[in-house]
Amino acid sequence: MSGCTPAVADYPAGARMPTRVIDDYELVWMLRGRATFVTPDGTTPLVPGVLLLIPPGFEHGFDWDPARPSRHGYVHFGPSYVDGTVAAPVFARMTGDNPIGGLCAYLLTGLQVDETLRYLVSVVLADPPEPPVTGPLVHAVEHLRRTWAELPLRRVDVRELAAAAAVTRGYLNRLCRQEFGVSVAAALEQVRCSRAETLLTRTDMTVDAVARQCGFADVSHFSHRFSALYGVPPSAYPGSPTVMDHPGVRRLTRLLWA
Repeated sequence: MSGCTPAVADYPAGARMPTRVIDDYELVWMLRGRATFVTPDGTTPLVPGVLLLIPPGFEHGFDWDPARPSRHGYVHFGPSYVDGTVAAPVFARMTGDNPIGGLCAYLLTGLQVDETLRYLVSVVLADPPEPPVTGPLVHAVEHLRRTWAELPLRRVDVRELAAAAAVTRGYLNRLCRQEFGVSVAAALEQVRCSRAETLLTRTDMTVDAVARQCGFADVSHFSHRFSALYGVPPSAYPGSPTVMDHPGVRRLTRLLWA
């Protein structure tokens, strides 16, 4: 049984928690109403949809909603749930792009508390998502997203992508190398090959059908380019290595299909 006990607290309108210092970690999230998180450096609003992680040794208090009763979920836990140390409070939003809201709700069921809490803390403390691209690359990526929204992937060349971004091919190549570590032509080919990887390993499609779905002119050209990248022909591809091992290609793929 877990030594951590998630719980819910209710407060009347205008209640306050005087400043305190705790010797463990605490997660706090509003379920109804608002609150003000009070520290020696100032105040921060706490509203539904935001999770607050408070580290040990940090002086803080709460002013609960002055206009209506409020409710919040909370759980205290020790340092064994945290990879490293946390020096200051962390605010994390519950969005459709992360599981924080669902994990908080599941914590309150009292089921699998240890596993849920460890994962929740790891999500809250994870590195921030990679920043989106900027400048002409925004238009280039959006053009690819629209063009490759569905299979089959139409072949897109550097000239077309540069026109979509309203820049020269040379300038787009420089931007692509700076941002993703590969040229535009290499990026386009490797992204199409990443789609081919999936079809080869997760469907019963023939190599010829995969080539057509991924925008290659014919199966011989596909086999030649695929073999050059992977060292094996597509008919013998075992699922590894993968072009997704390249961080730039992996990032571009996420931007296109996330």
